Amino acid sequence: MTSDQATPGKQGSTAMAVAISFSAIALCGVLAVGFVLAVGVLKAHHGGLWSVLAATAVFGLAVLAIALAAARLGQRAMRMTPSPAASRYARRFSAAMGLYVLALLAAITAEVQLRPVGALAYALAVLPALPLLAAIAAIGLYLSEETDEFQRAVQVEAALWATGGALAVATVFGFLQTFGLAPMVPAWAVFPLWSMLLGPAQMIARWRYR
Repeated sequence: MTSDQATPGKQGSTAMAVAISFSAIALCGVLAVGFVLAVGVLKAHHGGLWSVLAATAVFGLAVLAIALAAARLGQRAMRMTPSPAASRYARRFSAAMGLYVLALLAAITAEVQLRPVGALAYALAVLPALPLLAAIAAIGLYLSEETDEFQRAVQVEAALWATGGALAVATVFGFLQTFGLAPMVPAWAVFPLWSMLLGPAQMIARWRYR
């Protein structure tokens, strides 16, 4: 169904479901930052492997809970059977988050127990990033597979606004770091930043299409 045939109520419900999904990504990003800080504190105080794994397990369960709750809320918001594209997106995102938790547990356990060096150290460091790359790919696939032209146009414009905002923040913050006026932040923080900017970007895009 295209946007000319869709009723306003259906468009609003679909928009809410998509907003819930992207909000879940943003919450996962916030949790990721908190988790890294918690693990840093545990390591600084010699918390040991079990305390680090416990923190990882709590983080992983929280991420999975957010993913599942987002899928359920999205279905309720739409008050209808989700579109094939939305259903595929929900499955891909949930699977990516589940794999992320497992990969993170495996990488942390190996890092604490084995203290790897060389190629193995690089492989373990990259391992948790792979499922997150799959989550990013799921967003792109949703945009390419969504058949409602209005929804797709809004989400594409929102993604562009969020990308511009993330680039602007990274550029300004990078110069502050260069001059010693801001702390160093890991590069992976750009994705959570982009995700958190997506909500306001969707509001801007919808306002433009009023």
